[in-house]
Amino acid sequence: MKKLTYLIAVLFVCFTSCFAFSAEQKSAYEIDYAKFTYNQILTDFMYDIEPKLIKFYDTLELSDKDKKWALEGIALGLASNNVFKNLLTDIEEVDPDATSVFTQLPKDEFSNLHLLAEHFQIKKDYKQKYGVELTKEEGEKSLRLYRALFGKEHK
Repeated sequence: MKKLTYLIAVLFVCFTSCFAFSAEQKSAYEIDYAKFTYNQILTDFMYDIEPKLIKFYDTLELSDKDKKWALEGIALGLASNNVFKNLLTDIEEVDPDATSVFTQLPKDEFSNLHLLAEHFQIKKDYKQKYGVELTKEEGEKSLRLYRALFGKEHK
């Protein structure tokens, strides 16, 4: 009987903690990012960056339908290890430093996301060191990053 009581207590605590965790993460558009990303790091990233993206989309005067579509598209792009131009520009506009969490992902499976985080870190370091933004031409010197971000080779 003690074991059964203990088991029920453990299950209750697990259920309560899972419910509390899911209650903490809410999407303004009721998007369940876990269904899009299948990865907790990416899911947390999307919940954290969503309010900033929505604020940015408000400045672009996007409809609620377009905002939701854009957010879902970013989640799908991240989950598939694809770095699309709009994903890149949207994240860069609102919080490029947030991409540092991508380095926690398996590098072989999420190589492009690792490169994206590295790209933003290089740009940040360059600005801190030289006091100016890294230009596109300077950024293109790193062919590996350029290929990963834009999908073609620059000559």
